[in-house]
Amino acid sequence: MVFIQVTEAQEPKVATIKKLYNKMIEDKHEDVLSRMGSIISQGVLNAAGRNATISLTTRDGNLRQNAIVGLMLFTQHWYWYPMLNFLNLALTPTAIIGINDQLKVPKSFKSISNAKPSHYKYPEMLKSDDNKKKEKVTVAVLSTTSKAQARKNRKEGKTDEPTPTKVPDTEMADETDKKEGDEEAKKEEEKKDEPEPDFQELRNPSRILKQQETVITYPAEGRYIPVLDSRFGGFVVLKEQNPSEEEE
Repeated sequence: MVFIQVTEAQEPKVATIKKLYNKMIEDKHEDVLSRMGSIISQGVLNAAGRNATISLTTRDGNLRQNAIVGLMLFTQHWYWYPMLNFLNLALTPTAIIGINDQLKVPKSFKSISNAKPSHYKYPEMLKSDDNKKKEKVTVAVLSTTSKAQARKNRKEGKTDEPTPTKVPDTEMADETDKKEGDEEAKKEEEKKDEPEPDFQELRNPSRILKQQETVITYPAEGRYIPVLDSRFGGFVVLKEQNPSEEEE
């Protein structure tokens, strides 16, 4: 709960904790209770696809009764496992959604995050073990089988010409995957060499972390301006300056 929506750029310990959880979940020899705790922890860290956080108060500072009750019931899940689901009541979305007077979301409205994109970016996707290369098993051919096949060929008048070997489809697929992986690695290296910008333009709607709200600003020029210029998260009501133009 402490590290929910905390990126590795903000706190390097997050990477260590995630590796520890993954190791304990995959280790079948690990204690059952430890594996269960790791699975629940992974669920809390990745709650709502990293698009929500735990909050017991509203943006105005008032207590959220349903969130408090939900979190209290969640802490009692040891006595009844279905109480795990009550954690959802304490979650609140972390996003900025600009709406006009008709409660529609105009695409032209944008906000600016005055921080490097890597500081608040999404965590890396979990990689499955399906990409691991399967071990190639060599089929043993007995000498008696080859002799019997040779006798059969002589009776039928066939010669013992070597048959052309066909490359298995799995090997061809492995080579293709390897080439694609090399190309992706090259593209990633090229991106790393490029200097990272100090700001990021966010479209409407967009994910914004709670701690990211302190670095959000609105462009001075644009078709829409927020009614409350001090609100940088949740629903932001917009005032239209050029209502005659068409809007998507």
